[in-house]
Amino acid sequence: MAHRLIFLGTSAGVPTRTRNVSALALQLENTKEWMLFDCGEGTQHRIMRTSLSVYHLSRIFITHLHGDHLYGLFGLLASRGMTRAGSPLEIYGPAGIRETLETLMRLSQLHLPFDLKIFEISEGTLLRYEGFRIDTVALSHSILSYGFVLTFDEKPGHFDIKKAKKLGIPEGPLYARLKKGERVTLLDGRSIDGKDLVGPSIPGKKIAIGGDNDDPLLFAPYAPFDLMIHEATYTRKDFDNLPRKFKHTTAQQLAQAARKMGVNRLILTHISPRYDKNGRISELLDEATKEFDGEVEIAYDFMELSI
Repeated sequence: MAHRLIFLGTSAGVPTRTRNVSALALQLENTKEWMLFDCGEGTQHRIMRTSLSVYHLSRIFITHLHGDHLYGLFGLLASRGMTRAGSPLEIYGPAGIRETLETLMRLSQLHLPFDLKIFEISEGTLLRYEGFRIDTVALSHSILSYGFVLTFDEKPGHFDIKKAKKLGIPEGPLYARLKKGERVTLLDGRSIDGKDLVGPSIPGKKIAIGGDNDDPLLFAPYAPFDLMIHEATYTRKDFDNLPRKFKHTTAQQLAQAARKMGVNRLILTHISPRYDKNGRISELLDEATKEFDGEVEIAYDFMELSI
């Protein structure tokens, strides 16, 4: 089983009939545990339409404190408490996330049955977990905003069972040691090097997840990426015609940056509601594909990817 990404909200600012506001789930392979990136209003309703359970939610990463990325968090915490989940929940976010949560919990008398651990992140914060790491990237927006780079550990190569059996190696504990590349000594005195039975290691995937940001090249120090998920709120034409400029990325700008950073697969999200009308969603895709030769897609709610 591979890691699984599920888009729970792909709209910018406000929900539409088909898109909720920002939220992205990552379920780790071979486990029910999962993590959440951003939690806009209504996220828990989206979760209920998937196989995910808030009981098994372990970590939440908030890119910034704008409402379309945050306002669903309070209800989600209360609902997790109602499941009687006892395992800790970690929340990571910019400065202010602790005050926001503690104030709301105090005023609403929200008492959680689990340990809530709140961490305020900054540029360069490195989080290390079993099987992967997360680097924090400071972005450029109208409010303090962060992105995250997930780097998964490389995996050992394929273990050649047929060759092991042909060598007369008995199945059991020795196989486990050989799969790790260790050298073992058999009862007949032969010494077997596990490295001779294991193929080349498989590089771990690297994924960039961007919060609101008008400069995707801020991710460049961590490039290249197997997958980049980043906002593309407007087309270049629409952005240029805005009476008031907001610090967001256009599809054109993102695609150009992705090409420079060696991105393999690019997914556009945080879509302005204007593109859900009159079939305009294709305008974003057309603009991106003119600048980026790799695989490019527009995210939609409940879209799933395997990593």
